[in-house]
Amino acid sequence: MRLVLVGAQSTGKSTLAADLAERLPSARVEPEPFRVLRSQLNLISGADTMTPEHELALIEHNQKRLAAVRGQENVIYDRCALDALAHALVARDLGNEAFTTEWLNRLEAETSKALAVVDVLVLVRIGSDLPLMDDGVRSTDEPYRKRVDEKITSLAREHPGFMEVKGTRQERVDALTKGLVDSGWL
Repeated sequence: MRLVLVGAQSTGKSTLAADLAERLPSARVEPEPFRVLRSQLNLISGADTMTPEHELALIEHNQKRLAAVRGQENVIYDRCALDALAHALVARDLGNEAFTTEWLNRLEAETSKALAVVDVLVLVRIGSDLPLMDDGVRSTDEPYRKRVDEKITSLAREHPGFMEVKGTRQERVDALTKGLVDSGWL
């Protein structure tokens, strides 16, 4: 099973991935592409700082990691290509002219390839109990975060394996585990 967690910055995706992996000892967590490639590509999150090439590198990294799953392996992905596409679309909406129609079409096509092998796509939305954290990775622009949350939400709902989790940390893990059992994934 390929399960991906998507959502804006500081929504608890990494925490949920770790909690879910504890609940499902046969699963492993695949780290967030941005964190993996951050130093290699000198990435700085934000509408003005990311380029189409950066977003494509994140999408391609995710494609490779999704393709690496073998047999009945259960993998939880902390973010996926959908997140990169949403960030690109928001950057364009906010005036980043590097994200031309041609680039966005390419990013959308590559994202579709990645999502075609995703079994379960779990949306984790911004909650009032989850403030935007400044960890040197995330953008600290709250309006940007909210726009990304809205864009990811609209894109995620189109996936056939879509699920959304809400509530406290424990409620999210419980709801997701139940949803996976009810859907026959576990």
